[in-house]
Amino acid sequence: MKSSLQHLAKRLFTSAILIAVAYYAIFLAPHWLFFLVIEAFVLLGLNEFLSLTEKKGIVINRGLGLFFGGLLPLSYYYPAEPLIFVTALLSIFIFNFHRRLRDQALVSTAVTTFGLIYVAWFFSFLMKMRYLPNGAHWVFYTIFIVKIGDAAAYFIGKAFGRMKLIEHISPQKSVEGAIAGFLATVLASVAYKVFLPHVDMLHLLVIGIAVGFLSGLGDLAESLIKRDVGVKDSGSLPGLGGMLDVLDSLLFSIPFVYYYITAFPGVY
Repeated sequence: MKSSLQHLAKRLFTSAILIAVAYYAIFLAPHWLFFLVIEAFVLLGLNEFLSLTEKKGIVINRGLGLFFGGLLPLSYYYPAEPLIFVTALLSIFIFNFHRRLRDQALVSTAVTTFGLIYVAWFFSFLMKMRYLPNGAHWVFYTIFIVKIGDAAAYFIGKAFGRMKLIEHISPQKSVEGAIAGFLATVLASVAYKVFLPHVDMLHLLVIGIAVGFLSGLGDLAESLIKRDVGVKDSGSLPGLGGMLDVLDSLLFSIPFVYYYITAFPGVY
């Protein structure tokens, strides 16, 4: 019991710090500082992902991965994503020309490229979102509804979870927690109309439903990766696991919200 309370206290304390940093960076900080915060999250999350792949015995070039991952948030200022990905792929292939890596060339190239897409590119959509009209609110909205869903899934699952969701992937996740997380995400999305009064309620409902599904899928996807490499947490953030554990439920949701709100004139 004491250990559980200590873990909860650490979780709440670390979460409070991250929320404060996110709020300041989104609403109050100059553009360059927001960019640096995005860069920090991208590089920390990508570094954890690359560390997880190494636990599988996969040889990767961490330097190349982090270098090109760090370039992707810059694509807001210089729209060169195709060039970054092509150059990254060529560079990784050249690295894998090394004779000793011939047995791992395919998996090394594929895993590193996947990390660039899954962590760096998906999260860097926050840069594009931030500088849309009402972009600060859309960034905060996306993080807010996802993390409200995460919190509901965690606390309801702990208190009332009985039915295992997908036990061979994540033994701690329950059906009750997943349903609570989904419903909390939808309700939070609808409630955010207070801060986005110009957005039709139907749009907020649709986004909430989609993000409720995608955030849960993102959480399970990262759990699958951790299960594959045999670790419980991606890193060592007190009470939260690692940076990738913080980002997992956001990674599929951020690009969706960006593309949705830019697809419908007048939404953003």
